[in-house]
Amino acid sequence: MSTDNQQNFDNLAFTKDSQLELTNGNASTSTSDKRKQKNKEKCMLFFLILFFLAIIALIVAVVVVAKKDDKDTETEVCLTPGCAMAAARIIENLDTSIEPCDDFYQFACNGWKRKNIIPEDRSEQTVFSLLVDEVDTINKYLLEDEEQYKDIEAIQKAKDMYKACVDMDRINEKQTSVAIPLLEEFGGWPVLSSNPGGNWSESDFNLTQLLISLRKYNNGPLINMFVSPDEKNTENRIIYIDQPGLGLPGRSYYLESNLEHMKEAYVKLAWSVAELFGADQTMAEADMREMLQMETDIANISMPPEDRRDSELLYNKMTISELINNFTEPGPTDQIQFDWFAYLSGIMSAEEVNLSLDHTEQVVVRAIPYYQKLFGVLQKYSKKTITNYVVWYIMKNRAGNLDSRFLDLVMDYNKVVSGVQTSRARWMSCTHSVATWMGMAVGHMFIKETFDESSKSVALEMIGNLRTAFRELLDEIDWMDSETKESAREKMEAMNSWIGYPSDIIEPETINELYENVTVDSTEYFENTLNTLKMAAVGGLKNLREKYDKNVWTTPPSRVNAYYNYYLNNIMFPAGIFQPPFYSKDQPKSLNYGAIGMVIGHEITHGFDDRGRQYDKDGNLLAWWKPEIIENFKQKAQCIIDQYDKFFVPEVNLTINGINTQGENIADNGGLKQSYRAYRRWVESQGKEEPLLPGLNYNNNQLFFINFAQLWCNSRRDEALISSIKNGLHSLGEFRVIGTLQNSKDFSQAFSCSNDKYMNPSNKCSVW
Repeated sequence: MSTDNQQNFDNLAFTKDSQLELTNGNASTSTSDKRKQKNKEKCMLFFLILFFLAIIALIVAVVVVAKKDDKDTETEVCLTPGCAMAAARIIENLDTSIEPCDDFYQFACNGWKRKNIIPEDRSEQTVFSLLVDEVDTINKYLLEDEEQYKDIEAIQKAKDMYKACVDMDRINEKQTSVAIPLLEEFGGWPVLSSNPGGNWSESDFNLTQLLISLRKYNNGPLINMFVSPDEKNTENRIIYIDQPGLGLPGRSYYLESNLEHMKEAYVKLAWSVAELFGADQTMAEADMREMLQMETDIANISMPPEDRRDSELLYNKMTISELINNFTEPGPTDQIQFDWFAYLSGIMSAEEVNLSLDHTEQVVVRAIPYYQKLFGVLQKYSKKTITNYVVWYIMKNRAGNLDSRFLDLVMDYNKVVSGVQTSRARWMSCTHSVATWMGMAVGHMFIKETFDESSKSVALEMIGNLRTAFRELLDEIDWMDSETKESAREKMEAMNSWIGYPSDIIEPETINELYENVTVDSTEYFENTLNTLKMAAVGGLKNLREKYDKNVWTTPPSRVNAYYNYYLNNIMFPAGIFQPPFYSKDQPKSLNYGAIGMVIGHEITHGFDDRGRQYDKDGNLLAWWKPEIIENFKQKAQCIIDQYDKFFVPEVNLTINGINTQGENIADNGGLKQSYRAYRRWVESQGKEEPLLPGLNYNNNQLFFINFAQLWCNSRRDEALISSIKNGLHSLGEFRVIGTLQNSKDFSQAFSCSNDKYMNPSNKCSVW
């Protein structure tokens, strides 16, 4: 009650008391009249006071009710099971002892890290890996169910492949015998000497034919040759020649002294595998150390990843004749001979591919510095060493397809290089393998059993909202002229969206046709593996003369990931990613936009990152930006590079590689900005805020950023940290959160971060 109202009540009491006193008096008539007149005046005053009090009371009541309604709207809480589950997940992941503006990653993820210890069979534990485990578990039961889908031939092949993989008793029984025919197909493995599979003869050595024989199994030691869309005319395909992969996780593992122990574990694996095939220990160690030296030289001439981000510099088209002239084949007096034309035509004329080439055939060479030095390196080594290396190139992976003795050797190697302590459960590795090799067959079952079709329409709606946000942000940037902005809009509008799965895999006839040439035996695991390798090799080569079909979806639907394809100019979200925390129809939109919405924006932005911007709306490598606009972009990107370069990882005394991770960092920053704007536009369209989550004292804007951050909660062993920093295109999860949010004005406003806080630096980077 206000002071003024209290005074009115006091006056009213005083007047009432006076009236009572007056009615009891015995005054004269004149005096009585005067008193009556005064009483009338007092009554009038009394009623006026009552009237004004009523008005005041009404006003107070209206204000109180209005405030109550506002308060109820602000604090409306969602009490559905979906909201309760989302709230519980978020609460248990948080560490509220950390101020959000001091370190948002620790605030969002310390609780998660405390309850998610790295399993002994892993080098890391992430939100992604937990979701992959859930998908693998679903696929396990689908593959083990002998009754369902047994009338679909392709699915039966997938189940037989799984059955052969998990049958370790039969694998152990066969031991090395299953691999001997493969070694003999290569002419023998010299390190084995006179043992089975080791009947190698130096006089029969032919490097060209040896590399052709390995390419049959989708392996490309020394030379990485493949067929893919022509980057400058993506309707057609062309032969590419690139530098090969290496045995260790990356180039730096061979060249940096602090990683010497990993090289040692690698070479020990090589000679130990050879010993299990019957090689002499002393000879095997000497041979494999010589082989390692050769591979180190190959790593040394390979282009570092920092030099491979400019697609225009990597695109070097020439005829086979020009290839021969530019990268001179060894002369007649050189110890090691090689024939480019015989190599390429031999691969393409194989029975399963059956295509002919001539010297005018065009190829694209993506690693000029490497091929300028390759044959010089090879001349330093003996034919025996080169053959040992080339055969080891395929056997280092095939060792994992052999008996338990080999699996133990691989485990010893992984302990050093990955930090894992035990082997993964056999069913897990087999499920994952089958879902990779026969992804559409497994995907047919996965979609039927788990996918919520409403996710497609929701995702399409969100993509539309994200596109609108991108258009708005494009209009606001000041480093691009109007003409280039219009071209960027055209590219974004032309960007296709693939969600969940390709519709045709629902039809049994389609998946049967996909795998009609795959031979699977439920008792022959090693042979099944070789057959899938051959299938992959042939599938990639035989389409050289065919137009590139931009409507073919090849990614397994159960994959937990998302993609942008430069050639297709499309964004893809397989069914496997449509699960919490990324998406749930039962959780608030703030969480969905903070997670799957950010992922959508991330993939859209990839079309305009340091690599994606080099491709036009049709997926062709084309300079569609003016030189001055490219320079403006590079200056903006350099800010991102410099920012992430400073992020330090004390556990391994390394900093993030800002150059290699710039594409993903640009996509993270752009994607989050787009998704937050899209979310706020959605709220405006609803005319009110969403209900809050129970038990959480955070508004929806804050929940958006919390769910974004919790996507990247992770724990990694030191070995995994090294691998990610040295080889990864993504920043570590911690810095995907911190770096992106440090650049976000929306985040700082949502959490009221002052300018002196770590999460709100004055210098903010922005590209899109």
